[in-house]
Amino acid sequence: MLEVGTTGTVSMRVRNSDLASAFAEANGERYPHVLSTPALLGLMERACAQAMAVEVGEGQLSVGVKTEISHTQPTALDVDVLARATLRAIEGALYWFDVEATDPSGPVGVAKHARAIVERASIERRAQQRRNG
Repeated sequence: MLEVGTTGTVSMRVRNSDLASAFAEANGERYPHVLSTPALLGLMERACAQAMAVEVGEGQLSVGVKTEISHTQPTALDVDVLARATLRAIEGALYWFDVEATDPSGPVGVAKHARAIVERASIERRAQQRRNG
């Protein structure tokens, strides 16, 4: 059983695909060559999912439901970033985490993140139904 205080830690090295500049698609869009907020969020979600792994059964997975994120410092290409998630509370079906991300120079972001456990087949079926209208 998952208990308040359980932690998960995940790290990554910033790649070209993780940079904010990788998101530019239209003419005139310009973003810096630093870790993007979406990539940071993905790392933070992975840390939460790792902490929840013991609670997720066969045919299930955890999904992000809500996030409040502050991306406070830039991180350059080829720098390692670590996210550490700590389970703060369980409220009904939601698992609430406090997440901190750091690089070798210090903190780069914090988040409050909620996840839920769902049946994989069910969520994928619902997505397909939405695709088909």
